[in-house]
Amino acid sequence: MMQLFEYNSVSKNNFLSLMKTYEVNYKDFIKLVNVEIINSGNLNKNYISKSSVSKKKLSLQIQSVSNHTATVRFSYNFLSDEFLLKYVDLKIYFDSKQVEIIDEYKRGNNNIKKDIKNFHNERLSRWYKNYFVSHWITTCLKNGYSFDAQSEV
Repeated sequence: MMQLFEYNSVSKNNFLSLMKTYEVNYKDFIKLVNVEIINSGNLNKNYISKSSVSKKKLSLQIQSVSNHTATVRFSYNFLSDEFLLKYVDLKIYFDSKQVEIIDEYKRGNNNIKKDIKNFHNERLSRWYKNYFVSHWITTCLKNGYSFDAQSEV
């Protein structure tokens, strides 16, 4: 039997926790990226930031921009200085101040989940992925990465 305190708790498999993670991601994202550079005039431009801790470069590319959302891609130069490896795509919701990770294989897939177990597994998967993004952005900030108009390549 579910207790009332369990029903209202913020755990990793409920909607409230997922939305809170999106909000935390946005707050950290705007510390990492000056959102003024995210506009339609900067579509497909590359921005590079170097870590103050390691020699790895982090690249930001603005993929799409609309009135209320944007999609950005981050890449690292793990293998060589010239070759950037795609790392993560993020969707930014400016009006609700949220950021979420985008699954490449699920882009454009808006099938309605009819099986409730699959729905819960999907939500749990989203929670873990966005929890990872939260830690990743925090690590980027600790390593001295940041993006603004001066970091354009």
